[in-house]
Amino acid sequence: MESIGNNISVGLPGQIAAAAKGGDPSLEQMKELGTEFESVFLSMLMKEMRNSLEDGLFGGDGSDSFGGMFDLFIGQHLAQSNAIGVSDLLVEQYAKTQADGGQEQSSGVSFSA
Repeated sequence: MESIGNNISVGLPGQIAAAAKGGDPSLEQMKELGTEFESVFLSMLMKEMRNSLEDGLFGGDGSDSFGGMFDLFIGQHLAQSNAIGVSDLLVEQYAKTQADGGQEQSSGVSFSA
């Protein structure tokens, strides 16, 4: 019997998929990619903060469903409003890497596709 996991294909969201296919992403694509990353990061952060509550944020049986949607939408909103600036840091580092000709440096973070 074939395992259920063999037929599942996980698609990457938006610009992440475009960057993963190869090629050198533009600065605009990196901004969108950074915003998507920040959105996922903030959603996970909200989820963990909500899990620390005893009764959940909304209480009742539907708390997990509503809480998950809340985490997702708050994460997206915070990322689009540039609340913590993670996407800016990613774009800044990408720009430095591109200015150096794509060569890795001994300090800092470097990206390669």
